[in-house]
Amino acid sequence: MTERLFDENAYITEFDATVLSCTEHDGVFETVLDKTAFFPEGGGQASDMGTIDGEEVLFVSDNNGVISHRTQKAFRPGSTVHGKIDFKERFRRMQNHSGEHIMSGIAHTEFGAENVGFHLSGEYIRVDFDRVFSPEDIARLERLVNEKIWQNLKITAWYPTPDELEKIQYRSKKEISGAVRLVKIEDTDVCACCAPHVRTTGEIGCVKIADFIKYKGGCRIEALCGSDAYRLFAKEHEMLTEIARKASAKTDEVPAVFDRMKNEIAELKQNSARVENEMMRQKLEAVKETEGNLCFFFENAEMTAVREFVNEAVKKCRGVCAAFCGNDKNGYKFIAASTGVNLKDSCKIINDAIDAKSGGSPVMIQGSSTAGKEKISEFFETHTF
Repeated sequence: MTERLFDENAYITEFDATVLSCTEHDGVFETVLDKTAFFPEGGGQASDMGTIDGEEVLFVSDNNGVISHRTQKAFRPGSTVHGKIDFKERFRRMQNHSGEHIMSGIAHTEFGAENVGFHLSGEYIRVDFDRVFSPEDIARLERLVNEKIWQNLKITAWYPTPDELEKIQYRSKKEISGAVRLVKIEDTDVCACCAPHVRTTGEIGCVKIADFIKYKGGCRIEALCGSDAYRLFAKEHEMLTEIARKASAKTDEVPAVFDRMKNEIAELKQNSARVENEMMRQKLEAVKETEGNLCFFFENAEMTAVREFVNEAVKKCRGVCAAFCGNDKNGYKFIAASTGVNLKDSCKIINDAIDAKSGGSPVMIQGSSTAGKEKISEFFETHTF
């Protein structure tokens, strides 16, 4: 069994240890020390980062109490080595993990929700609960979590004796064999956990729930704690300030400015649609009957209006009547109809000729094309179905 220094002191940054064994596997080395401050991967949290004698530690794992350190360099069994933890990353994870305990504890006591999944890596902590949360629930949960943080409550971790454990009510996502390590947050939560934690809730700083979705009959929450939450606040404030500057408004006026712009855009779209519809009407009146095909192009028309146009224009041709909406840069959406050609049978010919994906019935198909206007026009002008 490897002595777990991080259990005794989560704030340890350096240590000396004796190499018990070093074995090679696929070009890397697995080193076992008599003691270590490196937390191994487990409980939803990635392993610590850092160095042993200046050599980067790539991964740390726990196999039935024996902790292995993966490096690209071998260490001689019996030698003494110096380990150094990347404490900036360790502390970031401690903030996040302790914040998750508070959130899960309050979700349990206040909402009757059980934590059924946890993952900590990258910027976010991800927690899965077995019940659905409303937006109002999420706002209340976040407020209660931060109120606990600001009370600067004590956090302790210990291994109770089997007799003591029987008398303690605690949370645990799974049955644990062997010694159980408990993490207690004063007046908030007691949970089985193997990971390092901060000493007091005040060290977490704050918790921000960034997103939540329905997931497997419950709810998945993504949140940030401490320094990660600060980086999110700073980034979003910078973005909000830039938006406000471009809109010549104060930051608290941005929502109202956005609503006004959205209404103006909607009005412009309505006006544009009216103009486009009038152009369609005039174009339709000018269409002459033909034995061949008809092909039309529009820039910003609604597809509902395009369909109505095609339904009328198809009466003036014996071939295929097709209308395309879009441009060469972004591609085209189109609708094609015919009273004399089985379009379901001809769909592949059209798709191959104009780089399209489409489908439908014998009398009408619709889809999209990445071909240019010139190529599309040439096909319908020259092809006989």
